[in-house]
Amino acid sequence: MASIIRKPTSKFWFAAFRDAKGCQRRKSTGTIDKAKAKRIAQQYEAVAQKKGNPKKVRETFADLYKEFFDEELPHATVHSFIGRWLKDRKRETSEATFAIYQKTTQRFLSFLGTDALRELGNVTKSRITDYRNQLADKLAPATVNRDVKIIRMIFRQARLDGYLFQDPAEGVQIVKSRSNGEKPRWPLTIPEIQAILSVADLEWQSLVKFGPYTGQRLADIASLSWDQIDLERNEIRLVTRKTGKRLLLPIAGALRAHIEGLDPPDRPGVPVHPRAFESLKEQGRVGLFQTSSPT
Repeated sequence: MASIIRKPTSKFWFAAFRDAKGCQRRKSTGTIDKAKAKRIAQQYEAVAQKKGNPKKVRETFADLYKEFFDEELPHATVHSFIGRWLKDRKRETSEATFAIYQKTTQRFLSFLGTDALRELGNVTKSRITDYRNQLADKLAPATVNRDVKIIRMIFRQARLDGYLFQDPAEGVQIVKSRSNGEKPRWPLTIPEIQAILSVADLEWQSLVKFGPYTGQRLADIASLSWDQIDLERNEIRLVTRKTGKRLLLPIAGALRAHIEGLDPPDRPGVPVHPRAFESLKEQGRVGLFQTSSPT
């Protein structure tokens, strides 16, 4: 039987109830009125124990919400909520991270089909698990798990914003790597790097050479402009795209020799790797590997 308790850190009553598995739960009722809190606690328990028709449960909650708070219960379709979620993330993340969020949500909405136009509350844990399993049949485990984590973020936000009573993605687990007992792959060997350089065009050769000597991601190297390279002080200045961290990197001898062999422009601010920079700007990632023209 659901009950209510008080916590010293909050002025609101908390509902205490058990879910369908018998686990004890605590959730704020959002009210200081004891009678109202009891009614809300009973509804929380009904939802947690999956009692009654989901549509009817939501209708009852909506009535309580309107009665207690004089506001309509927040509601949104999967498609509209994800649209708002993406809009918020665009202001908070780098272009590269936002591009990943867009790609993941597009995949999820495509999987849902017409159900994406239904209420968020219609999405179940089993549906999200089916989505994960479908991805696992086609994509690498790392990509699948990244998508699962992003979907978790979306539904957790929906619950925190009051659109959901329970988070259907909360219990969806990530997939295990299909290692087949093989040891993890070490970084490229010198002969492997040399093999790549032998077939890469000049710009890709430069990108490859900047990588090991700066230790930076490909996107950060592609973003590098000539005014960030100071040969007099023998250093490279940059701000990482992912974390926004400012770095001052010493230029190794081999990298300096490579830079001195390049043809710098007459004006500052020009990208060191123009094609990679344009690809990053237009697509949010560096384009596909290009081989050099046969001689």
